[in-house]
Amino acid sequence: MATELLYLDDFNVLTASATVTAVTALDDGRTDIELDRTCFYPRGGGQDWDTGTIRAGDDAFTVQEVRLDEHQVVHHLGEGNLSVGAAVVLEVDAEQRAVNTRLHSAGHIVDLAVERLGLPWVPGKGAHYPHMSFVEYNGELPGDAEEIRQRVEQEVTAVIAEGSRNEIRFMPVAEMGDYCRHVPDNIPTNKPARIVLYNADFGVPCGGTHVQDVAEVGKLNITKVRSKKGITKVSYAVDGIN
Repeated sequence: MATELLYLDDFNVLTASATVTAVTALDDGRTDIELDRTCFYPRGGGQDWDTGTIRAGDDAFTVQEVRLDEHQVVHHLGEGNLSVGAAVVLEVDAEQRAVNTRLHSAGHIVDLAVERLGLPWVPGKGAHYPHMSFVEYNGELPGDAEEIRQRVEQEVTAVIAEGSRNEIRFMPVAEMGDYCRHVPDNIPTNKPARIVLYNADFGVPCGGTHVQDVAEVGKLNITKVRSKKGITKVSYAVDGIN
């Protein structure tokens, strides 16, 4: 059965109760814990997994890695002993979640800046890790790379200075185009899709965690813009992280 994903409804959920539904010993010596519900984010969409602890009374399981499989079951990989049926308390590492969330949100702020500047690019993939933070777009550079880098950096600085309370919404895929500049064609249409509004007219289809206010990202630097074979890559760094 699919795991209930608590972070989809709440940006800030860091603790929750759950029940252990499966325990599997792995070949590398670690253990895989499955739960009926979780607030741990699994790696995906360019955002890294959460870490933290799962507790059952005096027993503690250290969560080192979190994965989501094709059946929408979340796997909490780590060390410790828990039993099937145990009632547990989940504790996400707040500091690591904040790092992951700020880096992830920074990528969407780059998207918003690109849209405001009217750059003719279609969003592609992104990576939002401390060692590697970038967003890629389908499209060529319409001018000098350094000049565009400076323009994008000025715009992201303006977006962050303005601040904005981000909002989660669920809606039919057919309605997403009213809020999102680009809607991927692989989103399931048999259930409501999740978007995050960064302001009234800019939404992103996304299942990740986001800052509540864009000002929480802090200083965002555009470190490089380059184009190759029709793909433009915008690399960035967030002060205090990378």
